[in-house]
Amino acid sequence: MKDQERQTEITRLEVTLEQIKKQLALSEQDCVVKQSELKDTLLNYWDNCGSDEAQLVETANRQRALSSMTHSTPLKLRKMLHSPYFGRIDFIEEEGGLTYPEEQIYIGIATLMDEETGEFIIYDWRAPISSMFYDCGLGAASYQCSVGTISGKITLKRQYKIANGSMHYMFNADLKIDDEVLQEILGKSVDDKMHTIVNSIQREQNQIIRDTNHRALFVEGPAGSGKTSVALHRIAFLLYRDREILNEKNVLILSPNHLFSDYISNVLPEMGEENVLQKTFHDCVSESITQLPIKLETRTFHLETVLSNKNGQEQALRADNIRFKSSGQFEQIMQEHLDWMQTRLIDDYPEITFNGQTIFSKEEWRQYYLDNFSSMPVTIRLEKIKTLIEIRMRPFFHAARKEKEAEIIARAEEVDENTIKALARIAAREMFSAFNEKIDKLTRISPLAEYRRLFRGNWLFERSACKTVFPKEWRNLQKQTLTFLNNGILPYEDIPNFIYFQGVLQGFPVNRDIKHLIIDEAQDYTKLQFKILVILFPNSTWTVVGDPAQAVHPCLKTASFQDMSEVIGTEKSVAFRLTRSYRSTKEIQAFCQAILSCRSEVQSINRSGALPSVTHLEKMQDMIPTLVHRIHEILAEGWRSIAIICKNTYQSTKIFSDLKSHIDLNLVIDEDDAFHQGIVVIPSYLAKGLEFDAVLVINADAINYRHEEERHILYTICTRTLHHLSLFYYGNPSPFLKEMGEELYQIVPSCDC
Repeated sequence: MKDQERQTEITRLEVTLEQIKKQLALSEQDCVVKQSELKDTLLNYWDNCGSDEAQLVETANRQRALSSMTHSTPLKLRKMLHSPYFGRIDFIEEEGGLTYPEEQIYIGIATLMDEETGEFIIYDWRAPISSMFYDCGLGAASYQCSVGTISGKITLKRQYKIANGSMHYMFNADLKIDDEVLQEILGKSVDDKMHTIVNSIQREQNQIIRDTNHRALFVEGPAGSGKTSVALHRIAFLLYRDREILNEKNVLILSPNHLFSDYISNVLPEMGEENVLQKTFHDCVSESITQLPIKLETRTFHLETVLSNKNGQEQALRADNIRFKSSGQFEQIMQEHLDWMQTRLIDDYPEITFNGQTIFSKEEWRQYYLDNFSSMPVTIRLEKIKTLIEIRMRPFFHAARKEKEAEIIARAEEVDENTIKALARIAAREMFSAFNEKIDKLTRISPLAEYRRLFRGNWLFERSACKTVFPKEWRNLQKQTLTFLNNGILPYEDIPNFIYFQGVLQGFPVNRDIKHLIIDEAQDYTKLQFKILVILFPNSTWTVVGDPAQAVHPCLKTASFQDMSEVIGTEKSVAFRLTRSYRSTKEIQAFCQAILSCRSEVQSINRSGALPSVTHLEKMQDMIPTLVHRIHEILAEGWRSIAIICKNTYQSTKIFSDLKSHIDLNLVIDEDDAFHQGIVVIPSYLAKGLEFDAVLVINADAINYRHEEERHILYTICTRTLHHLSLFYYGNPSPFLKEMGEELYQIVPSCDC
C-alpha cells in the first residue's frame, strides 16, 4: 500500500472521528432534553390524576421508551470513538448493462450517517451490503436486499485495526478474513468475558448469522468453532433486520447454567444491542411447579453425584435409572399411561345419583369427557364436569336449606333471620358433605400424586401393551424413585418427564411472546426436553447449536441433531456443520482430537504453540508444588486466564483448599457464580462453554477417566484452552492418554521442590 493511500486512510479516520464527536455531543444534549421531558410527563401525571389516567400513562410510557432509545445512541457513538470501523469494500454496481460510480463502503459495529447530506459514512456490519465483506472476494459480487439481488464487482477489500481512535494497521485482503487477523486476535490473552467477533466473522459463519429462510437452524461444530458467537451475532442480526417486530424481550437464550450466561453477557452490548432474556431449561420449567410440595434436584448436585466415582450398587442403580428415564422407552410407557388417562379414565366412573334421581349418567361422563371437553387437558375437563354436577345439584341444596330453615324456625331456637339462614346453610352443607367428597374424588387429579403412582406396585406393567420396553430392573428403579419422591425430592432425570406429564394433564405454561429461541449446548438435551420447548414456545423460530463430542453427562441419553429436527419440524429447517476450530493451537487441537474414539474432520488455523504436557506424579504430595511451579511458568509467559479443572466439585474444593495459601485464585462450584478473571478452580461440568489461556487438568488418571462415556468429559475439559494445556495424574494414566501417539504430547516431570 502506497504512503499516499495510507495517509488518505488516516485522514479519513480523523474526519470520521470528528463527525462521531459532533454527533455524540448533540446526542448527549438530546438525552438531557428527553430526560427532562420524561420528568415533566411523570410530574404531569401526578398533578393531573383527575384527568384521563390511561392517556397520561400511555404518554409517559411512550416518552420513557423514546428516552431509552435516545440514551442508546450515545453508547453506540462512544464505542465507535474507540473503533469506528474494521473493514472496507469498494463496490461498482452493475445492472442492465449500466455501470454505476464506485462506492467506498466502510463497515463497523453501527451505522453512521452525515446528518447534513444523508450519506453513509459507516455501514452497520449487519446491513445487506456489508454481507459482501464476509462472503465475497475481489471480482464479481452480489448481495440480497429488499428490492432483490444487487450485482456488481468488488475492486478493493481492506481490513483495519483501529483501537482507541488510532490506526494500528491496515492491509488489503481477498476472499476470507485473513488468518493473520485471526492469529493476532487469538494469540492474545483472553479476557474475563466473551467478546464480539464482527471483525473476524468467517464466510460459513456469516451464512448462518444471516439466514432468514428457515424456521430452525441446527449448527453442529467442534469445540472452538464459534457456535455460541455465531448464535449471539445471529441474534444481533435479527434484532437489526426485524427491529419493527422484534426486540430483546422476544428473544430467549437457553444456556447450560447461569455462569455461562454471565460469561456471554458482554457480546450483545458490544454490538449496541440490549441483552436478551437468558434462562436455563431448569428456570423455564421450575416456574410451573413452584407451588408443589417438592424440591427439584439441581443440575449441579445431580452431576456431582453422577461424577463422584462411587462404585456401589445404589450408584449403579442410579445410573440405570438416569439412562432409562431419559430414554424413548420410558417416554413410551409414560405416554401410554397419559393416553389411557385421556381416553379411558372415566370408563368405570359410576352414575351420579341423589335421592334416587340421576344427576349425571355414565353416558354423560363419556359424552363430556371424550367429546364436549376433549380438547382440554384432563384436569380442566374434570373441573368443568364437576361444575356441571354442582349446577344440577343446586335445586336439591336450596331445597335442603329451606327445609333446615323451617326446622329451626319450628323449634324456635333462633329469631334472627341472618342467623337462621347461616345455620341452615351449614346444616345443608353437612348433609351434602359425603356426596361432595365423592364428586371431588372423582374429578380431582394431582399430577404429582399420579406421577408417583407410576412407581408403585406392578399395575403399570400388567396393564401396559408395551411390556418389552420395561427394563428387568424396573422394580428396583421404582423403589429408588419412590425413595426420592417420598423424601420430597424430584430427581433431576425425572424433571423433564414430570413437566411433560403435568403439562399433558393440566396444560403447559405457553409463552407466545418469544419469537426466537437459542439453544446452546444442545447436545445435553433429551428428546423429551425438545418436545416440551416446542409446546412452551409455539411462535418461536430456532437456532440450535452444539457438539455431540462435548456431552459431559455420562449416563443421560440425549437427542441427536436428527431427533431435534424431527421434533421441531423438518419442513423449514437447515443443518450447518462448522469444521474449523479457532480456539486452540494446532498442537492442542491434535491432542484433543486424539482423545475421541470417533473423530470428525476438524480444520485448524495455522497457529502453533507448545505441545500439551503430561506429568506423572510419583506421590500425591507432589501435586501442589508441581501446580504452583507450573502456574508461575504460565504467568511468566504472559497468560492471565488459567483454569484448574477437576472432574467434580469434591476434587475442586480439595485442590482449592490446598492451593489457596500459595496462589491467589477463586473457586467456582456453583452455577450461579459470576465468571472470574484470573486463576480459577472449577469442575468439568461448569467449565464447558468457557475458554481460558491455559488449562491444568487434575487427576487425568484411570480412576477418573476410564469408562467410554467419560471420554467426552476429558475431551471437553482439554478443549477449553487457547494456548497451554497440562495434564497431571498419579498412579495409572487414563486409557484415553495411553491410546494416543506419544508425539502428540511432551512428558514433563513433577516438581520436587
